[in-house]
Amino acid sequence: MNRPATRLAPACAVLALCAATAAGQATVVFRTAPPNAALLDASAPGLDTALRLRAADNGGRSAHLTAGTHEITLIAEGYRPARVAVEVAEGPGAPAVVVEAKLERAASVLRLARVIATGRRPKSVEFTPDGRYVVVAPLSGDAVEVIDPRTGTLVANLAPPERWARSQGFVETAFPGRGEVWVSQMYTDLLHVFSLADYSYLRSVSSGGSFPKVLLAHPDGRVFASNWLSETVSALSPDGMTRLGSMRAGSTPRGLALSPSGGTLYVANFGNGSIEAFDARSYARLPAPFGGAAVPLAGSAKRHLVVDPVRNRLYASDMGRGSVFAYDLAADRQLAEIPIAPNVKTNTIALSPDGRWLYASTRGPNNPVDYERKGPAFGELLVIDTDSLAIVERHWGGNQPTGLAVSPDGRLVVLTDFLDHRLEVYERVEALAHSLGRRAELRSIP
Repeated sequence: MNRPATRLAPACAVLALCAATAAGQATVVFRTAPPNAALLDASAPGLDTALRLRAADNGGRSAHLTAGTHEITLIAEGYRPARVAVEVAEGPGAPAVVVEAKLERAASVLRLARVIATGRRPKSVEFTPDGRYVVVAPLSGDAVEVIDPRTGTLVANLAPPERWARSQGFVETAFPGRGEVWVSQMYTDLLHVFSLADYSYLRSVSSGGSFPKVLLAHPDGRVFASNWLSETVSALSPDGMTRLGSMRAGSTPRGLALSPSGGTLYVANFGNGSIEAFDARSYARLPAPFGGAAVPLAGSAKRHLVVDPVRNRLYASDMGRGSVFAYDLAADRQLAEIPIAPNVKTNTIALSPDGRWLYASTRGPNNPVDYERKGPAFGELLVIDTDSLAIVERHWGGNQPTGLAVSPDGRLVVLTDFLDHRLEVYERVEALAHSLGRRAELRSIP
């Protein structure tokens, strides 16, 4: 198999040509994270190099720059400075372009290692069971990508037969054993199966419903699939050829999780924000979990579920409320709702292997015209301390961070920026780990 070249992408978008507004000048729009970062122009005459910025559309700030090359430095308290080069075109007729850049925390247990280009609109990312590669499902691509997160190399493309590949719509992946990776494709109602040994296509099976999203493998080899439009959760045989059962969910099911024993299946309903429980063997509905605390709340939209078998907890992301919920499975009760920020659109959550840290990706506020356009602020990667159930670190992502995964050894945290078509790779730097007091202090940093 031929291995394509490395696909590293710039961490900051450096965009050049801008429309001329006056003789020898152009208006440049900057979108930065943090949004109040100072911008200094090394090419400006004199000692005062700070750009004079005005508010622009969609959370941006604009400045007039003369024609030529500008070395712009971004500075903000608590962050490492960054520099971008901006080429301003001379003469009329040049298109207006936005410059996007984000800063990284100066002191953190996570450090951005690299940014890797992906297919269009990467919806999810998961590590292979051996932790060597990640599998990225691009919603608008014709193949699922296998990428080495440590080098940025595209290892393989996983494509079903062309009649299905051209439909696009890949969403989530699962690894049910047998040396296989399964991928859901919502536009065809199919699940595609590939070999992890040589990445060859093996077969396609029906999801048992309409618009499949999340896949979950049971330890015994069965696979559960949440079907968004038919509002069902299917149970499939280990080879996927037989539908063993179908569970009627409350409203647009998405997230799935199994109890530590494997006997209970939890389902997150995006449509009404509830969490339901089913017997994972008989597929019968069980009483409402957590003493009814997981019933719909105002504005709630549960999206993703994760179980911690060590603490015997269930965590749920809520896109509508911009928060993460924690539930005690043994006591069958809600522990906490962890608010992140209003209107941040909490997406995926992922737990460190030891259960110590819960990571969450947030998409940021929607664009007022269309949620599939870039919004007025970048999203974030958050770190939650599962001892205190408090947010202890916040890192800026790009435009709509969506997919999120942690390596089996806990050393890497990866997230996809949906509208930037890229994968961000963070390394956990234990030498910079903070004391509990320092983590408490970080809670107040915006």
